[in-house]
Amino acid sequence: MKKLEFVTELAQYKVLLAIFGVLAAWASFEGWKWNQAQHEKYIAQKEEACQQAIETASNDVQSDRFLKSVYYAGLMNKKSRFQLKQPGINTEFQANKDYILMHSQPASLIPESPRYEGSLFARLSKQTDNKPPAPLIVTGKKLVGEQAEVISACSPKSFTVSRENLYETTQPIDVTPYLPPFSSF
Repeated sequence: MKKLEFVTELAQYKVLLAIFGVLAAWASFEGWKWNQAQHEKYIAQKEEACQQAIETASNDVQSDRFLKSVYYAGLMNKKSRFQLKQPGINTEFQANKDYILMHSQPASLIPESPRYEGSLFARLSKQTDNKPPAPLIVTGKKLVGEQAEVISACSPKSFTVSRENLYETTQPIDVTPYLPPFSSF
C-alpha cells in the first residue's frame, strides 16, 4: 500500500512538473514575442528618424542655391565653382552642431558595420553605383586629423567622414546688387 501511495505521489509530481514546464515554455515564448515586438518598434523608430534626417538635409540643400549647386555638380561628376562654408576647413568646427554630409562622388552614406537591421540601413551602407548618395544631417563630435567624427540618426555609433564632405547647414547669401536694365547708360 505504501508503495502505491509513493508511486501516485511521484506521478502527481511529474504531472505538476510537466505543467510547470509547459507554463515556463509559454511564458518564455511570450517574453520572446514581446522582445521581438519592442525590437521591431525600435528599428521602425530609427528608420523614421533616419528618413527624417535625409529629408531635412535634402530640403536644406534644395532651399540653398549654393548647396544645390554643389549637390548637382556632384551628380554630374563635376566640381562646383563656389567656395562654401565647411567646418574645419574655412569655418570653426563645433561639437554637437548639425552639419550636412554631402558626398561629391559615389560612396556609402553610413558605415557597413555596425549598423541597424533593415533594408533602409543595408541600402545606405552600400556604395552607390554612379552618383553620390543623398545628403544627410549629422551632428559633429570632434575632429580627427583630416576627418571629422560625426553622429547620425542612421547609425548606432559615431563614424568618421572627410571634412571635405561636411557643409554648414546655412551658407552665406550672395548679395549681388540689383542693377536695373539699362543702368549702365
